[in-house]
Amino acid sequence: MSLYIKAVLIFLSINLKTTNTRAQIVPTELTYKDKDINTNHDIQFFLYTRKNPSKPYLLEYKNNKSLEVSPINPETKTVIFIHGFAETAFDVTPQALLDAYLKQHKYNVILVDWRNHAAAPWYNRAAENVEMVGSHVAKFVKWLKHKNIISNSNLHVIGYSLGAHVAGFMGKELYPKIERITGLDPAGPLFRDVHSTKRLDKSDALFVDVIHTSSKSCGIQKPIGHADFYPNHGITQPGCKFYDFACSHNRARFYYIESIHTPRGFPAKKCREWTPYIRDCTLFPETYMGISVDHHTYGIFYLRTQAEAPYARHSKDCRYIYYKETEF
Repeated sequence: MSLYIKAVLIFLSINLKTTNTRAQIVPTELTYKDKDINTNHDIQFFLYTRKNPSKPYLLEYKNNKSLEVSPINPETKTVIFIHGFAETAFDVTPQALLDAYLKQHKYNVILVDWRNHAAAPWYNRAAENVEMVGSHVAKFVKWLKHKNIISNSNLHVIGYSLGAHVAGFMGKELYPKIERITGLDPAGPLFRDVHSTKRLDKSDALFVDVIHTSSKSCGIQKPIGHADFYPNHGITQPGCKFYDFACSHNRARFYYIESIHTPRGFPAKKCREWTPYIRDCTLFPETYMGISVDHHTYGIFYLRTQAEAPYARHSKDCRYIYYKETEF
């Protein structure tokens, strides 16, 4: 499904589900959600390692035998990625992120597939399902921890759009807190003005970093992590038309994937606002957006990117071959 169609579906579903006869950008409350989850069918966890880079291994929750014979390596880091609205774990972008990780690291990569509860056309329904999906992901993580497969210090959870809030609800149920959650342009509609307990928040992990690329349309403008990055002011991204907010929304994933290949490709300056950054924030500290962000970083950061891939302006040796955005 193209990014444009997804964006139209989000807008239409939100407006058609509002109780007010006048169309609203965001309804006052959520009213539609799935009440029951057939967990092993509706929410699936697909494991990839360098032993099985192209053939997913289905990890069934609480199936101990399945876990014992899986290719998962308890000695290395585990990355969990959670997709967004109207997507699956097998779409091009999640698979691109998977490929990037396995080319650069000997990690366990788990793709969460919650397509049945994130399906088009109703965005409202998917948004309502975020909390219970996050709760189930938390149970899955607790199971892996109980089996000594993962620990808090070697787990990194990444969520895109609605998936970022799934990661947040997962983090709220885990004690002690996991090491890191990364939110890739967390979804804004129905989440902008809610309490921090109802969306991704910096309290959900020891370190939460957020990349905002469509903060006034599909995403959230206010900072919600320990470190919040606003490439190109976090609004319309270079190469995206101002009305094609889905293009900007998806750029968060492209930037992050590129950072796996070029960890120091996206230096960002700490600044309170965009205008001072443009003029020069030389007195403020610098960090890197993406995979190599310093976990002690705190605050709001700005940076610029290129309009086309490779997006990093500070990387002359990027050898990664990029897919075309029109494929999405």
